[in-house]
Amino acid sequence: MHVRHRFTAALPLAALVFALPAAASAQDVVAITRRASPAVVTLHAFNSTGREVSLGSGFFLPDGRIATNRHVVEGATRMTAKASNDRELGSAEYAEAVGRTADLAILPRIGSPPATLPLATRLPEAGESVVVIGAPEGLSNTVSTGIVSAIRSIQGRTLVQISAPISHGSSGGPVLNMRGEVIGVSVSVLSEGQNLNFAVPATELLALSRSRPERIAFTSNLRGPGEGSSGTGGPDISTQNLARLPRIAIGQTVTGRLADGDFLRPDGSYADSYVYMGRAGERITVTQRSRDFDSWVMVDDPRGPMQEADDDSGGNLDSELTVTLPHDGPFLIVANSVAAQATGGYQMTLRSAGRGAVDPGSGGAGARGTIADLGRMRLPRITAGQTMSGQLTPSDFLRTDDNTYADGYQYAGRAGERITITMRSAAFDAWLVLDDPNGPLRELDDDSGGGTNAQLTVTLPHDGNYVIVANSVARSSGAYTLSVQSGGGGRSDGDDDGGARGGSGGTLADLGRMQLPRLGSGQTVNGSLGRGDFLRSDDNTFADGYFYEGRAGEQVTITLRSAAFDAWLVFDDPNGPMQESDDDGAGGNDARITVTLPHDGRYLIVANSLRAGASGSYTLSVQGGGGGRK
Repeated sequence: MHVRHRFTAALPLAALVFALPAAASAQDVVAITRRASPAVVTLHAFNSTGREVSLGSGFFLPDGRIATNRHVVEGATRMTAKASNDRELGSAEYAEAVGRTADLAILPRIGSPPATLPLATRLPEAGESVVVIGAPEGLSNTVSTGIVSAIRSIQGRTLVQISAPISHGSSGGPVLNMRGEVIGVSVSVLSEGQNLNFAVPATELLALSRSRPERIAFTSNLRGPGEGSSGTGGPDISTQNLARLPRIAIGQTVTGRLADGDFLRPDGSYADSYVYMGRAGERITVTQRSRDFDSWVMVDDPRGPMQEADDDSGGNLDSELTVTLPHDGPFLIVANSVAAQATGGYQMTLRSAGRGAVDPGSGGAGARGTIADLGRMRLPRITAGQTMSGQLTPSDFLRTDDNTYADGYQYAGRAGERITITMRSAAFDAWLVLDDPNGPLRELDDDSGGGTNAQLTVTLPHDGNYVIVANSVARSSGAYTLSVQSGGGGRSDGDDDGGARGGSGGTLADLGRMQLPRLGSGQTVNGSLGRGDFLRSDDNTFADGYFYEGRAGEQVTITLRSAAFDAWLVFDDPNGPMQESDDDGAGGNDARITVTLPHDGRYLIVANSLRAGASGSYTLSVQGGGGGRK
């Protein structure tokens, strides 16, 4: 994870002890090392599930904050800093400053630093002796020496070339002159040369340290558009049309090539993306190998906000990433490179890592967002008369509004039904939420269950699926019980709860309340009906649902074609009452609907079959015929 030009990155910090240059005596190096070492830390990066994904190095600035490389923190959700004796000094969940054109980041002050390092106020001169301290592969306070070989301008950036060896794992540590001042931050090794090692000048770090502190998430795009290239980088991977991407399956290895003309990320790197249809709680391992470039592999949730990445965990320049999937649905597996515009061949392998230790109520383990985001995930069901035992942990869904952990459950309710929900915990102060994903109902309670327990009694306004959220008043973890009791009322006609995609069922209204992929005008998707799809309870046919964002007055034509079954197409307004359907409007067994939309908003497109149990592949296309508001 390094400067995105043709450098191979150095991960954590640098190096081996080589012969001392004549200009630096052993006594000088020993004295500098004694003074500087307490200020150098090993940084551990963790992802949203709490897994350690990389190592790096950093050092304390005069104001007590920690300086490191941007690529060391990028993509993490939490960083911890450890001293040379492995004592944890503290942790950070954001950066206060990030270099947009330089590979630099400054973390907030996390405690009392044991020592700090001064920054040089000018560029060093060629021939000056240097001392580098870092933590390659976590071996803290490793020392190497050398000289400043040159001051280079590479792709518009000023870098300090040094002879002190930098290995993979050398990122973020200080390069010191013989006065003990930081003259640079170790960053990379030039892949085309032997022992061509570079550092970002301390003058750039000095300027960055004087900028106004911000709160910058590690998971945001820290590099800015087009960095490392001509400044013409493209949109990020989440904007891609999933229907047009190839799929990858467990146990499959794909051979590909990054080349000019591939998808261009905002940092100027090329990317190939594959779609994997995952299951909630499933753990997958993705490995990317290449002899041509330094691999960078990513797993992205198109729904957001999960985006996990790895550089060197596969060994050498190869990458490997293990991720627990937060919900059922499509995920992007992305083959990428550390350097901008790097090209060459690669292999991508997807393996199953089993099923994670996911609490039954932790729908969306490791994910984060609002209660509305939690409600769109596939959640375990709880029924009247049932008591669930759960546990809030750091691997659960994290509410971004108050940074508390939450477990979600789905309850299939009936209009007029009166239910009582009780949450009890001896470990934390319980906070209970009942939410209607369709709005506007949202009921909250803290202490109505007595003591620190919570209890809600609510009359449900309509048939459908409701979300029950087990939460805490403060960011806490521990065991709890959750129970639901129905006081009767409402219809009891055996309505199906609608469930979620993959083996669930119900009416078209239930399908319209689920989290579904989107279709745009001019888009065609390839799909398949079969076991595991949504099952319509009125006629026992399989169905796939899609959302279309339309405009008032827009004319839309939808076509469903299949050689495997007699197509049945439905176009529905979830707000009612419009529901258009067609059997053979496209000729033969194919279906087509043309409709003028009555208002702006989201519409439901349903790919269905005429006969119960029919299965097979299909294509579904949408064409907007103009009209409507621009």
